[in-house]
Amino acid sequence: MIGIYEISKILTAPRRMEVTLANVVNVLSSMLQMRHGMIVILDSAGEPDMVATTGWMPQIASQIRARVPQKAIDQIVATQTPLVVQDVSADPMFAGHEDLFAPSDNTTVSFIGVPIKADTQVMGTLSIDRVWDGSARFRFDEDVRFLTMVANLVGQAVRLHTLVAGDRDRLIAQTHRLEKALKEEKPDEMSDTSVADAGPMGIVGDSPLVKRLIATAQVVARSNSTVLLRGESGTGKELFARAIHELSPRKAKPFVKVNCAALPETVLESELFGHEKGAFTGALNMRQGRFEMAHGGTLFLDEIGEISPAFQAKLLRVLQEGEFERVGGNKTLKVDVRLVC
Repeated sequence: MIGIYEISKILTAPRRMEVTLANVVNVLSSMLQMRHGMIVILDSAGEPDMVATTGWMPQIASQIRARVPQKAIDQIVATQTPLVVQDVSADPMFAGHEDLFAPSDNTTVSFIGVPIKADTQVMGTLSIDRVWDGSARFRFDEDVRFLTMVANLVGQAVRLHTLVAGDRDRLIAQTHRLEKALKEEKPDEMSDTSVADAGPMGIVGDSPLVKRLIATAQVVARSNSTVLLRGESGTGKELFARAIHELSPRKAKPFVKVNCAALPETVLESELFGHEKGAFTGALNMRQGRFEMAHGGTLFLDEIGEISPAFQAKLLRVLQEGEFERVGGNKTLKVDVRLVC
């Protein structure tokens, strides 16, 4: 169970997914008697999309991808069951991969592979190989059970990564569409509107870039879409977030802001979603979160990129359904909040 705990910590760390998977394989190599380990994540066409092995580095990613034992991977995916091969040299599935599985002497190399699933969908495989001398000290059934537990954790982490990345791409694409719509407006109309509304927005500037940003904010404000503001700290993201709120139909409702980077995630969850009385030590009373406070208005989440993918996933439900529960509570609350990040 200590190994499962260590792997779960790795999977929730905010790193590039290939690096995370490689770290999982490295931890497995310290826990199991194995030579190599490999995690293969497939794309929608069933081809290897991400491949992580012991000692993975970005510079050798393409070389590792070419060494995937595709026939063995295909069988695991097709049957959705573990595959155990006691002697890979005698199995035609591993033909052409002798350089990967060949032992340093005349010993036998065994292979264990399990499917990586999220719900009922197989999205890849987790496999190891080891030198086997035929003795009983290797219990294949125990290894299969352990690797299956690890594969389930990996599957949930990859699914979460995919959801967060998809939502981020959707927000960026939506921003690009709004920018394109803005460019199609007449330049003189953009300029006149910008000058007229720059005062109430509290943004001072007459450069072409500032005018374009102001005009973009005016276009975005009329919609009810989630807005992604990109820029370094101190470049005025909060000023534009407030301007979008003031120019929107929600301007009579609250504008609430939270700096995500300034709070630990354990505190941030209570800050955003609120908590029930007795939810944790010191929770003497029920407290509303920022989502409830911003009901009907706008919530600005500054520095949202600093939080982990695991916590970003908790925000997905609020983004998609407008529903959440307070910390320590089981009552589902529904809010109408326009999110600016």
